[in-house]
Amino acid sequence: MCRLFLQVGKNVSPTVYQEFLNACSDYVGELKKDVHEHNENKLFNHVDGYGYSFLHNDHYEVRRFNESICERPPIPEWNKLQSPILLAHARRASPNIVVKLSNNHPFYWYNGDEYVFVHNGTITSKIDNYDKDKFYLRGTTDSEKYFYSLLTSLRENDWAMKKSLVDSIINDWNYTGANFILASREKVWFGSYYQKNPLYYTMKLYDTEDSIIVSSSKLESLGKPTELLTNGTLIEINIKEKMYYYLD
Repeated sequence: MCRLFLQVGKNVSPTVYQEFLNACSDYVGELKKDVHEHNENKLFNHVDGYGYSFLHNDHYEVRRFNESICERPPIPEWNKLQSPILLAHARRASPNIVVKLSNNHPFYWYNGDEYVFVHNGTITSKIDNYDKDKFYLRGTTDSEKYFYSLLTSLRENDWAMKKSLVDSIINDWNYTGANFILASREKVWFGSYYQKNPLYYTMKLYDTEDSIIVSSSKLESLGKPTELLTNGTLIEINIKEKMYYYLD
């Protein structure tokens, strides 16, 4: 169970970045501004490491850390980035899943093109619908298997994403949330899938003049979200054009 952040386009203000970090720590010392099912009556901090990815010289670089995102705030690094995309993940480990660097997101895979992936939620079903001869597990998370399931189906579909492809992957799974963001060097796809706790799992999209922002937490300085992503939604973003589309 985690927090996700995506930026496509120009860097947003440090204030926006700080709002995301604050939500990961439940605004410790302040009034909560992003109340959901898990933190209504208690703190629900995301302290099990974090990571982020960005494009540099047309290749994805991935940074992952054992510290929580609030213990080692990356805002100074993010402010300096000159990348058309930033993808970040703050982790709260699912029950019985080891806290270690190889289990941190984003996950990365290369096949001539490059893909990075983050997931928010817990999948309790056994995940075996991926090509085990092609994809080697480096960690022990349901999230990494989810990533490889998507890549397996994409490869079988000539790397063309569509909603029925995602639906078929998760149709028989039990999960709290299966929200994901998957990015190539040209496109980003994010899916909203959850079976409980809609306040926690509803993703927010902000379409500003300079960028498209997707966040699992409210970002009040950006105003009212352009879109609240309903359950079962799949959206594609063209990174170069900074345009997004709903996929049927």
